[in-house]
Amino acid sequence: MTYFRKTLVLPHGERQVFICHTDDLPPVYPNLYFAGVFNQAFQTRRRRADSIVNLLNLTQKSGIDLFERIKSGEGLLYSEMESLGYHLHLSKKSSPEILKYVGQKTYEERCRDSLKFLKYLMRKFGDTRRDKKSYVDRVTSNLNDLSEVLSSNRSRDVKSLREGLSHTERKLILSLTNPSSPTNPFQLRVRERNSLIIQLLLQTGIRIGELLALRCDCCVSELDIEYGMQYFLRVDENLFLDEDPRSIPPEAKTQTRMIPISEGLATLVDHYIKNGRLYRGRESKKAPAFLFLNSNKKPQPLSYSSVISMLDRLESLGNGKRKVFDSIFPHRLRYTFFEDITRVLNRHPDSEDYKKIMRYVGGWSSISEQHRLYAMKQIRFSAHLSLQKLHEEYIN
Repeated sequence: MTYFRKTLVLPHGERQVFICHTDDLPPVYPNLYFAGVFNQAFQTRRRRADSIVNLLNLTQKSGIDLFERIKSGEGLLYSEMESLGYHLHLSKKSSPEILKYVGQKTYEERCRDSLKFLKYLMRKFGDTRRDKKSYVDRVTSNLNDLSEVLSSNRSRDVKSLREGLSHTERKLILSLTNPSSPTNPFQLRVRERNSLIIQLLLQTGIRIGELLALRCDCCVSELDIEYGMQYFLRVDENLFLDEDPRSIPPEAKTQTRMIPISEGLATLVDHYIKNGRLYRGRESKKAPAFLFLNSNKKPQPLSYSSVISMLDRLESLGNGKRKVFDSIFPHRLRYTFFEDITRVLNRHPDSEDYKKIMRYVGGWSSISEQHRLYAMKQIRFSAHLSLQKLHEEYIN
């Protein structure tokens, strides 16, 4: 018997995940667990389901009935905990001959998702017991031991800093995607689209999910006399799941927000809608009204994998004669945007003004500390300037 994840598409287009196994009806407790997780993005629920499927399959291969163990209050033995920690490191592509390991972030996500599910089982089974307090204390102690074992199994890799494109990389990526550039590697019908994607990521810092969910009416003209803004990019959640044919529809992490943009960028969006998008002919008019379409003869909304393929091609071409690009991925352009904002603001990352501005443009909550992850390069840059000034004083 093997557990696996499945996706159910509801009539209005929403995707739900559930867990099945090959020999029987879908297991009750994992699916009850996911029935209560409805306020998270589909990709997050899918990742959590994969972690739980992995946990169930691993324990089953070791001859452990996980549900009975938690129900009885016994939990896992220390040797079983160590074995679980080792196997959570293994990639799905591993084989007895060749072992492959997942990265540190994936391992931590697997551990976190597994522990959350085990705590859910503890609460579920605890409600049916007379000795609830002693049962919960016993299982909690066992889960705390498991958490310590899993933490001790994590690697000691140094986490890489979040860095955007360098000045050289930025110039090259803009040159390669310029629609009129002779070095542009893409077909004519998608050149304007690809150029606009890069411009939007660099100039607004929106997430890739938000970018792919943009509609043809995303650019709004609204004169704001007080602040002098006239053009805005409206970033919405994907409210049109019923007409989205993508297997993994994009989802925004935040509610609707309005990002001020320049007249030049608004003109690029408008020109693409009226020319670049309609360049595809009558078929583009039949496609759902998402802003970006793929390059098929009968175009459909652009997928995440297509954007990745586009960036991979730019990276490969840019590194043809000599290495210019480090790895390019969508969120790296978001890093670039925040580095630019930090440089222009010229405020200390701990100042309240800086935090409020970054939270606003980043689409984060009013208490989020996420902006700290994007400020490291500016801190190093400020340190280098200070050292230069100090060295000049000694020289003089």
